Amino acid sequence: MPIEIDIGHSEVIYLPDGRVHGAAKLVLHADDVDRMRAGFVCMKCLEPFERSWPERCHVCGFYVRREQAAYFAREYGGIERVYRGFDLEEERERVHEEAAKAEEGKR
Repeated sequence: MPIEIDIGHSEVIYLPDGRVHGAAKLVLHADDVDRMRAGFVCMKCLEPFERSWPERCHVCGFYVRREQAAYFAREYGGIERVYRGFDLEEERERVHEEAAKAEEGKR
């Protein structure tokens, strides 16, 4: 489900037993974020559910119904543009150049 997992940022999670884990930033498709927000996916382990807002996640045991909305509000980082596509103006210019070359080749 994640498009990208960024482990290169400097956040860490301190667990109650003293262990320290590096936090990862997940890059998700907007539809997947909506499914999490609506309770159809566990935010802890990313397990999808057939019905929204089960009492607990059947995989990791997270209390989805009781805790996920608050967890989402606390952890969701918002929308960030990650598209790394082509520049539209450069693409138009390239298409016009190819069309002109093709036209010259016909003569």
